[in-house]
Amino acid sequence: MSEYLQNLSETLRAYGVDKPVAVIDLDRLEANCALAVSGADAGFDCRLVAKSLPCLPLLNHIRGRISTSGLMTFSEPMLRALLQAEPKTDHLMGKPLPVSSVARVLSECPDASARVQWLVDSPERLQAYLALAAGRQSVLRLSLEVDTGLHRGGFQPEHVAEIAQEIDANPNARLSGVMGYEVHLAKLPGFLRKRAVRACADAFDLAVSGLPNRGKGLCLNTGGSLTFQSYRAGDNATEIAFGSVLVKPTDFEHATTQRFQPAGFIASPVLKTMPGNPLPGLNFLARRKTDLAIFGGYFPAKPVFPYGFGYSSIFGRSSNQEVWTGPQAATVKPGDIALLRPSQSEAVLNQFGVILAVRGEQVVAEWECLPN
Repeated sequence: MSEYLQNLSETLRAYGVDKPVAVIDLDRLEANCALAVSGADAGFDCRLVAKSLPCLPLLNHIRGRISTSGLMTFSEPMLRALLQAEPKTDHLMGKPLPVSSVARVLSECPDASARVQWLVDSPERLQAYLALAAGRQSVLRLSLEVDTGLHRGGFQPEHVAEIAQEIDANPNARLSGVMGYEVHLAKLPGFLRKRAVRACADAFDLAVSGLPNRGKGLCLNTGGSLTFQSYRAGDNATEIAFGSVLVKPTDFEHATTQRFQPAGFIASPVLKTMPGNPLPGLNFLARRKTDLAIFGGYFPAKPVFPYGFGYSSIFGRSSNQEVWTGPQAATVKPGDIALLRPSQSEAVLNQFGVILAVRGEQVVAEWECLPN
């Protein structure tokens, strides 16, 4: 990895990077796409999580390599941007939106009623959505969020049949499916995981059994970047979702993702280098360390280049010119490009407005990001 990061830093310096920016390595991204295709059961539809890949050219690049059923979208601004940019993409909401948000989307994009599966998680939200649909004289596609063990809200599986019947009887709604997110399965300690996996599968099965015709023809979504490879078609789910694993931020280092490579980085110019920098206010105490200051900072990310540098425990975190500390013998100089691995891709890769796409030792494109 050391030679790779050195070359990437030099490539970005030669390109003229002079402020913080997100970077995607296309060669690594494409290798990760191939791994995802080979790891996912071919019997499933695959849905990309847009918040984790928040850039339309990036999504298009991936969709050229992974056949997808649509996008999972999480925010009103990103949903509006994608609806306007793409006339046919199906969107499954990854979280319930306030009804006022739904109203704005429908007012701006009237065809959203046919192109979006709105997620409902409670009887109260269901009634709010049904009232909105009646007032607009439209039909909303509704997907039920089911609690399969994560316990972050959603309908209990045994209540799905009753809710499905209510939707089926309403002229302003159409049941589109269920979603059972289960990120907890990958993060539980081993002695709890086996039982939780079984309980999750049972809960999802119970929810599906409550759907008309056991959900035939509906979108039965589950999985995530750390779990999508563990599912097999025929076990009630029809669709798996993933996103972050394709760029592999640090939060997605896991036993299930070992073969995937980090493909997303944050790059920032080095503003200052300070070899032997004394402690603040203690000029007589020189240190056998080198401090450097980058442009900006406080990124949710881990410094990975220059080698041996990390956040300064003396200066603390800063969003202005963050100080890193490393070895006294470091040869880093102002203008060099420091690199970080983001802890997550959502709300991070798109915070700089553009993403630089790199192939080999060349920046090949600047991609505009989607709003959060």
